[in-house]
Amino acid sequence: MGRVIERFGAAVPTLSHSEKHVLYYIDDHLDIAKNIPLTEMAEANNVSTTTIVRMCHKLGLEGFTELKYILKTLDQDHIPSDENIIKRHQQDLDSMLGQLGIDDINRITQLMVKADKIVIVAVGLSKMMGEYLSKLLMQVNKPTFYVYESHIIDLLSNMVGRNDLVIFISSSGETQTILKTAEKLKYHQAPTAAITNTVDSRLNNLVTASLSANVERVTFSGYDLTARSTLLVLIDIIFESYLMQKLREKQK
Repeated sequence: MGRVIERFGAAVPTLSHSEKHVLYYIDDHLDIAKNIPLTEMAEANNVSTTTIVRMCHKLGLEGFTELKYILKTLDQDHIPSDENIIKRHQQDLDSMLGQLGIDDINRITQLMVKADKIVIVAVGLSKMMGEYLSKLLMQVNKPTFYVYESHIIDLLSNMVGRNDLVIFISSSGETQTILKTAEKLKYHQAPTAAITNTVDSRLNNLVTASLSANVERVTFSGYDLTARSTLLVLIDIIFESYLMQKLREKQK
């Protein structure tokens, strides 16, 4: 058993025949797989790019970009020099809260208040954050639905109107499926927002408004240990700001 199969062994039974074929190819050709783009990976395995992205999601990843990152770091550990885990997480939260601007928060929540409905998009390990935000909004009767399947995400540009808001939640802000959809929505001039762990991500440059933490990337033995708690804090802040703006709207 190679390092890739060992790393993702628990998820192998969930894969289709084509998806397993891709994963075993990667395991057998790791040096090549680390460096080729998604389209070449698909051609090498005679499958569609959607098959590979779907495989990544079943492996618990946000997309092909995260898979390649893991492949390149299987032999590398990126652990902060300070081994105090509590201190590191505290620093992440303190840094995030210190850099937040009320104008950035209000910009997103104003879009939420104006939207006829809100579509929340999240995949991989960020899926639980997407579900959390959608349930918060549904409990206050804001028309909301949550999307996490790649084939539905690909169709979003044809499903949302100019009075709707699409919110992307992505730790890296580099998930290919999300980037492609954000680019389409930008072309259609549809309002969009992003919640990420990376201030300078490509996703932030494609959306109408964004709110980000700047969390240190942490990996160990190929496992991504980067904190997601910051995303939950951002969601709580956004939701509270949304309720406050709704209250102000009623008082006018």
